[in-house]
Amino acid sequence: MTELVLPQHTNAIGTAFGGVIMSWIDICCSIAAMRHCGRVSVTARIDALEFKAPIKVGDVVRLTARLNAAFTSSMEIGVRVEHEHTKTGKRSLCANARATFVNLGEDGKPCPVPSLLAETDEDRRLAAEAAERRNERRSAG
Repeated sequence: MTELVLPQHTNAIGTAFGGVIMSWIDICCSIAAMRHCGRVSVTARIDALEFKAPIKVGDVVRLTARLNAAFTSSMEIGVRVEHEHTKTGKRSLCANARATFVNLGEDGKPCPVPSLLAETDEDRRLAAEAAERRNERRSAG
């Protein structure tokens, strides 16, 4: 997903509001979840959000989401936010986050998520780490 940072997205010093970036993260993750499930999925949580560098008016922002893991009715999605310097084309990491989305059935209740095939070592690592985080949240209550 690509966005152009406009003046209405920025604060008094010309950098993007964190809430705007959070909104774009939510939308990007939502698209990834819906593509995987083929139906509406909703945000359950956004965590591990880190802002690494300011994003300025005029920057092109590229958001890339990928499913880390699919569980019974939920999935963890990681998102990377990069800003592109329009003159050089150079991209730099400016934020990243993880989100949990819940797949909804026609009745609006959670329903099964299609399984996710972990094909590479990185896929398997991300899935294992996501499962560990999920177990920690469940045991913490």
